[in-house]
Amino acid sequence: MQHLRTTFGVTLVIVGIVWLFQTIRLLELVINRGAAFLDFVLMSLAVVPLWITIALPIGAFIAANWVFHRILADRELTVMQAIGQSPFQIGRAAIYAGFTVSVLLVINSVFILPTSFSIYKELQFKIRNNIPAIMLQENVFIDIVDGMTILIGEHEGNGVARDVFIHDTRNPTRIVTVTAESGKFTTSDGLPALVLYNGQRAEMTETSDNAAMLMFESHTMAINASGNNKAERMPIDMNEDSITNLLDPEKSPNKAYYNERRVEGHYRIASPLLALALVLMTTSIMLFGQIRRDLWLRRALLNIGLGIGLIVFLITSRSISVTAAQFIPLIYVSVGAPILLSLWSLLRNGHLPTPMADEHIGVNA
Repeated sequence: MQHLRTTFGVTLVIVGIVWLFQTIRLLELVINRGAAFLDFVLMSLAVVPLWITIALPIGAFIAANWVFHRILADRELTVMQAIGQSPFQIGRAAIYAGFTVSVLLVINSVFILPTSFSIYKELQFKIRNNIPAIMLQENVFIDIVDGMTILIGEHEGNGVARDVFIHDTRNPTRIVTVTAESGKFTTSDGLPALVLYNGQRAEMTETSDNAAMLMFESHTMAINASGNNKAERMPIDMNEDSITNLLDPEKSPNKAYYNERRVEGHYRIASPLLALALVLMTTSIMLFGQIRRDLWLRRALLNIGLGIGLIVFLITSRSISVTAAQFIPLIYVSVGAPILLSLWSLLRNGHLPTPMADEHIGVNA
């Protein structure tokens, strides 16, 4: 239980730090641009399962190192080795913890991540398309949809903007330019729209060099790519798709993305084993041979270096496989090889008490 408590504690700290940096950026949408607070909370939490896929294995790795260091400092490791316990017996609790974390990561990868990331993408689509006022910045030209550029001078909150300029080329046969003293973002028939007040509208067609001018007190413009149809969300992101769909070429929205989706599917299968691989590697290195304090720092540095190398190898294998599918097996090798080698080391290297071991426990007994 100590391993699991420490693992979850470290993971909570890592996720909390990432969440803090993420929410600072999202918080601007609530404070300065009038986004709904509930949307902010849901968006900031819905992406957490994606961070957990890497934070939890790192948390398990740090926890294993810390717990072994603590029980060494209390001389428990020395005593357990001196009474004849094997490395596998000593490290059994850590191994069980690593296995438990990997099971939780499988559940996260297969069930939780696709659902939560789908919620995140839906909210992102809602903010970008149904509440365009949130995406605008003062005195910055924004292509709010394809063919429609907007510039506002000042945000007043509640979807109200001052000094509005719009350049509209969504209809290829005409160019429309609109300026207004103010505007309010709203929805009309399920579409985002902008109601403009006290301005003028200039329209130029392909067949005429003269612009038709119109002064208005109130004018409504729909904000969507075609000007007529509701905006639709792009095909679902890989993180919100199931593993079976990622591995099925028929379920790929575009054949050009199939290999990338296939690699993501294999990564989602293999990555939960990273936690078990890191914990087993830590256990086998720390408990190899005779346990001595003067060797502990050397082993800890070796273990940290190999742990970082293992994580980098997994990520690199994933990146390489996107461009060269023949390297997909490397994703499984990167986590499978450390597990097998560590188990072999733990089961092969028993312990026989030595006089040196007695020196560490001797007089205190």
